[in-house]
Amino acid sequence: MNVLVKTGKGESNVIKKDFAEYEVWVKARPVKGAVNRELISVLANYFSVKPYNLVIVKGLTSPLKVIELTK
Repeated sequence: MNVLVKTGKGESNVIKKDFAEYEVWVKARPVKGAVNRELISVLANYFSVKPYNLVIVKGLTSPLKVIELTK
């Protein structure tokens, strides 16, 4: 799935834009991977899966990320 991450927001939120395209708001600032950790946590809660089932495939340092959901 493709994810656009918005950092420094007041609340964490997931917005579905299209099939397999999401916009995720996170509270964390982009410092030492804090955004990526919170992103995985927020998406795991949204999809009701464990965090280890989500992998950032592409875009570790970019606001546009490709996330893989495994089982």
